[in-house]
Amino acid sequence: METRETREPQSAPAARKGDGPTVVRLVLFCLKVGLFSFGGGLSGWLYREFVQRRGWMSDEDFGSSLAFAQMMPGPTIANLVICCVSRFTGAGGVFACVLALLVGPFFAVLGLYTVYGRLSHEPLFQAVSDGIVFAAIGMLLIICIRGVRRTIRFPPGLGVIAGTAFCVGVLHWPMLPVVLVFATISVTLAWRTL
Repeated sequence: METRETREPQSAPAARKGDGPTVVRLVLFCLKVGLFSFGGGLSGWLYREFVQRRGWMSDEDFGSSLAFAQMMPGPTIANLVICCVSRFTGAGGVFACVLALLVGPFFAVLGLYTVYGRLSHEPLFQAVSDGIVFAAIGMLLIICIRGVRRTIRFPPGLGVIAGTAFCVGVLHWPMLPVVLVFATISVTLAWRTL
């Protein structure tokens, strides 16, 4: 029987003694992510920290958490933090982490709005903004590539991905009903393989 320990990614470093996900470490990490992330790519940063650097989660667990976070209403990054952090702490720790994630950007946006109004026409400012966006897109691509690698092991999953993308992206059907239908199909197919 496959346990969580046997599913840990081999490339992720094992968490050192005393390097576990304590509430203080999680809150400080969420504060850092909130303060220093611009242009998106936050899920990529969480992936790097939780899976690759610290080995707190497996690829499969993070991928499941990301999929769940994207389906839930509200900002994906806040949902993802809730999904990831709730594995290690209770409701108080989750609340503290979400607050830490959001408090920095709240004040940063107010300050940046003022700066943007004054510097938005400067070519250097535009170049810096573009560079940050491209780096964020690169982090998201890493997550997509890893997700496709994981899905290749479950071929019906590729059909679900293609069907969802076609219905929403090409046919422009409403996302919620499409996701509900394809999520039901995907869960049924995955359940039959267990």
